[in-house]
Amino acid sequence: MEVQLSRPIAFIDIETTGLEIFKDKIIEFSAIKIHPDNNEEIITLRINPEILISPEATAIHGIKNEDISNKPIFKEYALKINDFLKDCDLGGFNIVEFDLKILEAEFKRVGAEFSRNDR
Repeated sequence: MEVQLSRPIAFIDIETTGLEIFKDKIIEFSAIKIHPDNNEEIITLRINPEILISPEATAIHGIKNEDISNKPIFKEYALKINDFLKDCDLGGFNIVEFDLKILEAEFKRVGAEFSRNDR
């Protein structure tokens, strides 16, 4: 079955320090974008959350504090992430209940623009 896209679709996956949207932070952002011409782009960014990763979260995704301690903070990646997702439809596992909410919270924390309303 072939799907005809009228605009790009990006499937996102986010790893975090924990599960509390307004307290925890993103430590890894990954996405694959498929364009209407079937070209693909992939992005994976490790992010220093400036807080500790909970042991429960590390048990799930395997990312340790020392893995991200020297990485850039979210503010340094905000424009790159926003540009990657611009004009895309979004998909992914549990993105409505968690990934998009924590992504929006991160953008808000750093004072950067991000809105899924136009997506």
